[in-house]
Parts: sequence; C-alpha cells; structure tokens
Amino acid sequence: MEVRFLNFLKGYVRIRIGGSSYDRFLNLCAYHDITLWELLPQGEAYEAYVLLRDFRKLRMIARKSHASVRITGRFGLPFFMHKYRKRKFYIAGIAAAFLFMFWLSSHIWNITVDGNWSQTDEVIFEYLESAGIRHGMPKSQVDCKELASELRNYFTQFSWVAAELNGTRLQIHVKEGILEEKMSDTGEREASGLAASKAGTVVSVYARSGRSVVQPGDTVEKGQLLVSGILPIYDDSKSLCSVQYVAADADVVLRTQTPYREVLPLTAKQKHYTGRQKTCFRVRIGELPFALSGFPDSYEQYDVLAETVQIQLLENFYLPVYVTKYTVKEYTIEKIIYTKKEAEQILQSNLEYFIQKLQEKGVQIFENDVKIEWNEKSAIASGVLVTGESAVRRVAIDRAEEELLKNDYG
Repeated sequence: MEVRFLNFLKGYVRIRIGGSSYDRFLNLCAYHDITLWELLPQGEAYEAYVLLRDFRKLRMIARKSHASVRITGRFGLPFFMHKYRKRKFYIAGIAAAFLFMFWLSSHIWNITVDGNWSQTDEVIFEYLESAGIRHGMPKSQVDCKELASELRNYFTQFSWVAAELNGTRLQIHVKEGILEEKMSDTGEREASGLAASKAGTVVSVYARSGRSVVQPGDTVEKGQLLVSGILPIYDDSKSLCSVQYVAADADVVLRTQTPYREVLPLTAKQKHYTGRQKTCFRVRIGELPFALSGFPDSYEQYDVLAETVQIQLLENFYLPVYVTKYTVKEYTIEKIIYTKKEAEQILQSNLEYFIQKLQEKGVQIFENDVKIEWNEKSAIASGVLVTGESAVRRVAIDRAEEELLKNDYG
C-alpha cells in the first residue's frame, strides 16, 4: 500500500514494448536499476508499468536492444497536476492538503505497548506523559534508545525494552523476567549473581554459568543469593589459587505460597438487558469533539458501551482523528439468590480462571488448599496455592563473598 502511494507521488506510465530482443531489453533495465512491474504479454508485444523518472532512461536502452517503447497510459500526481494546471485554486488546495499530510506524518499520533503483564498500559502511559512522550509530539523529539533505557530503569521488572517509530506510530515492546546481563565497555558480560525475588523453598536449581550456593530443599528469604557469579579456582592441593567472575545463568524453581480469597454475597442484584438499544457517533479531532448525531434519549436504567477507532491511511500512518460509537442498552434489575451449588460453581470457576492466569505466566501449581466456607450472607473461598516459579532476579556481585574469597586467596 505504501509503495503504491509513493509511486503515485512520483508518477508512473504504462508502456508497450515491441521488437524481438525482449531478454536483452529486460537485462539492460535490470543493469541500470530500472524496475518494471506487472509485465504481461499483449499480443506480439509486452506491457508493463515503470516510474516516470526511469522512463526517461529507456530511450538509450531501447536503441541498444532494437526495441520500440511507447506510452499507453499516464498515472500519478505529476500528470494530475499538469492536467489541472490552469485551475490554480484547485491545485493550491491539493498542495495545501499534501503539505498538511506531510506535517501530520512528522508527528506521533498513535502509541502502543505490548509484552507487559505486571504493569498496565495506563501506568506506562502515565510515565510516558510525565516524560514528555505524548500524542501529537514531533517524531524528531523522540530518542528511541534513550526512551527504552529510561523505561527499563524506571520499571525494574522489565528485562528488555525496545522503542521504534513506524510512520506516525510509536511502538514500545517489553519483555519481563530476569534482568538481562549488563555489558562492559568491551562488549563482555559483567559479572553478576541471581537472588530470590520472594521467600520460598528451592525445588530445583541448574546453574549453566556461575556457582549454586543453595540446594534443593533449602529455605530461602527474599533477596538471598542463590547463584553466585564468583567462581573460585583451586589447584591440585585444593588450595584457592584464583577467582573468576561470570554472569550467573541458571534455572531455579522456588516453592512458594500464594494467598487466595474471594467473598461472594448469596443475595445479589443482576442486570437483565431488555434488548432495546440506541446508537450514536462522535468524532474527535485531536482534543476537539464533534457530534455526528445527537445522543439518544436515555432509558430509565441503561449502560453505555463505547467503541473508539482511530483513523489510519496506511498500516503505520495514523491520523489524530477518532470515531466513537456509543451504544445505549436498556436493562432492568432483578434480585437473585444463589443456591449453595450455584455459589460453589461461581467460586470454583473464578478460582480456575485465577490459576489459569498464573500458569500463563509460567507458574506451576503444586497444591490447591483453597476451601469454601459459608455464613448467613455469603460464601467465602480462601486458602493458599502452593506454587513453583522462577522467582529470581539479577544482582551485583556479593562484595562480602568476594572479600572472603580474596582473603582466602591472599
């Protein structure tokens, strides 16, 4: 789509190629970086499209290959401007529109975030706003590398952040997990260790790089070192002769407990939608709202659903124009009383959804000790889930351990 738009701006022609040496003609076009597209046979000749600027180079190629080339169609902005050159105001309006589009293309009108699950989009957008990153700002004011670094430093749970500009769109990609190793000025990984991000019991530990300082079954506290980035080197007499520093890398699974509690009132009010609804539309250009139709008369009790779509010309060319569709749906209130079986089904379904979300984050469920209790007004699901997860974070070298090894070495 973007290529077609650029071709329209540059102008292109449809040509008919006659003669007998088509291969030589095409080879010369390729040699001179002339692109032909939609090349198709037409009787005893061929027809294709070529950019206007490249067409001017074809005379010499046609002479060398003994081919004849003639124009069968003209397309694009240059020909359009020539056709309406006497209509000055018309041309001026089109030129103004293109200048306006050029101005729009130099600003950011759409910001997206993906890969985040511990921080909501709203929290990240609040930080971006405080950092001066907002819709409508010039793209030239955005340093993607600096922005990614600032986000990574502010949100410590982000192990990797990348920002990129595509058209009028700023895309921020995030990964969460163990922080990536820092690199030294020489491009080598800096020494570091892995510590527990929460308290628990070690289920398993497999160190690919570094030295494990805990064993399966050990109970650890939050912040306790699990895998050291300091490797002692011993000689044949088992005496410490040197110390090696590495970036610790390991698979560590901790057995932890996750509390769970949900209270479900046995008597509740439930909405019943009658099926009656009305719609209206609103348009917003930047921060200026416009009504396409009047807001419908409201019902006595109703919900309003809003769906907003941002207008875009190309895949990454967004405009500061938003169309919102409002749907007003009438409902009545019904009082319901849950039976014991219904309440158990609701609480069990909610618990299963909670467990599913944990598993999507890579958390293993070892035990489910959640039970349902009852009182006169509600049903209560409470207890703990015994889970297994990679609850580790990267930390700097343990200086106390380093000094102890150095003293032994000395």
